[in-house]
Amino acid sequence: MNEQMKAIAVLHIISRLPIGGVENQLLTILKKYDEGKLHPLVCSLSDKGEIGKEIEDLGIEVIPLNKLNHRFDWTIVKEIYQLIKKRDIKIVRTHQYHANLYGRIAAWLARVPCIVASVHNIYTRDRKLHRRTINKFLSRFTDKVVAVSEIVKKDILKYDGLAEDKITVIYNGIDIGKFTNINASGIRSEYGISADIPVVGTVGRLTPQKGQRCLIEAIWKIKNKFPQIMLFIVGDGPIREELRVYAKTLGIDNNIIFTGLRRDIPALLASMDIFIFPSLWEGLPNALIEAMAAGKPIIATDIPPVREVLSSGEIGILVPPNNSDAIADSIEFLLHDETLAENLRTAARDRAFSSFNIDTTVNQYTDLFTNILRKKAYND
Repeated sequence: MNEQMKAIAVLHIISRLPIGGVENQLLTILKKYDEGKLHPLVCSLSDKGEIGKEIEDLGIEVIPLNKLNHRFDWTIVKEIYQLIKKRDIKIVRTHQYHANLYGRIAAWLARVPCIVASVHNIYTRDRKLHRRTINKFLSRFTDKVVAVSEIVKKDILKYDGLAEDKITVIYNGIDIGKFTNINASGIRSEYGISADIPVVGTVGRLTPQKGQRCLIEAIWKIKNKFPQIMLFIVGDGPIREELRVYAKTLGIDNNIIFTGLRRDIPALLASMDIFIFPSLWEGLPNALIEAMAAGKPIIATDIPPVREVLSSGEIGILVPPNNSDAIADSIEFLLHDETLAENLRTAARDRAFSSFNIDTTVNQYTDLFTNILRKKAYND
């Protein structure tokens, strides 16, 4: 980056900061910024949340507005505008729908020279007003819209009607070092699981989108063959109790551990023999990439973003969405074929290391900011 970019203030605006994929990605990026070049701060439309507190632990200021609601609120635009002016913000990057809405309006009114909006997921509902009218209008004063995957880019082109040169794809990245050389025995000891018991697991918010109910059914279908098998369901969400009741109804509640929210994901992944990703839709599956970096053999639903991440059938086993039979068969197959499991481990790790390194992601964003400011002949 050239001299004119030193210590330029970049404001990340996000809807909220609970523990989640988008929020974790922001935290990981902030850890990797060169603060001699970019000086970051974060604005949450809601409260600080758990991730906001971790961002503050990095020495980065988090400003919560505590105002997010379902109705449009001009006072949110006003407060972001005032923040931008007070802190002399030169780069604004927004995340998620509400932050993309309020943040871009405020940044435009404040004449911020670099405005970048991020889209982290595919569209799941037909909201033409939001897609074609609002997003297309906002794109007029957005320098770039970043899609986290090619499939998300396709959705933006389809539903928002943006010109293709307005959109760029930058994959989410992970801190590779966190997923190597992790002791696998610690988590097993915590839950009293010996080394000879097969453990499979998944990580994600407990919602219908993530497909955990189908995974529980798959465990039920193979319990007779693997009576001691354990399933880790890592995360929390609105259907947690529903999933617990379902497991108990099937008589496999003793085979399932609901860990709740955990921040030691690398250790949890290390304890698993197989990682299963049963999601029905995604933007870019961060949990899947982390499992790949941890060297886990992968079973995942055959949906476009998963195919994009895995890139080939040699990196993981793909199964149809909502198909517990296919998941059950694949688990059994991998538990009986250690050679295949080892090949998948190596291929998954190599793919994660080569394509989803956080250093590459941060460099791409830094270059994007630099190029936008350079084209506008911005001078510090």
